[in-house]
Amino acid sequence: MSSEDREAQEDELLALASIYEEDEFRRDQTAPGGETRICLELPPDFKVFVSGNCPESPQGGGFECTVGFLPPLVLSFQLPPDYPSSSPPLFTLSGTWLS
Repeated sequence: MSSEDREAQEDELLALASIYEEDEFRRDQTAPGGETRICLELPPDFKVFVSGNCPESPQGGGFECTVGFLPPLVLSFQLPPDYPSSSPPLFTLSGTWLS
């Protein structure tokens, strides 16, 4: 890791920590990187259709459900040792309700 890459990584992580509040951005303490939580605001009467062979469905083809809240998505990222000079950051998007 070059000193320029290390300084650029530290500058970016400090900038993110200063822009976002603690409940929105958390810096990884063991490696260069962190995670941010993305909260979704759903419109009223937001509906989700679940397809497939479900026992809840009278015809067995699926069912529709009104949803008022979804847990936040989590965007995690890591900065490789040669970021930003050569490599891009590594991202993972996850959520308890996503497969």
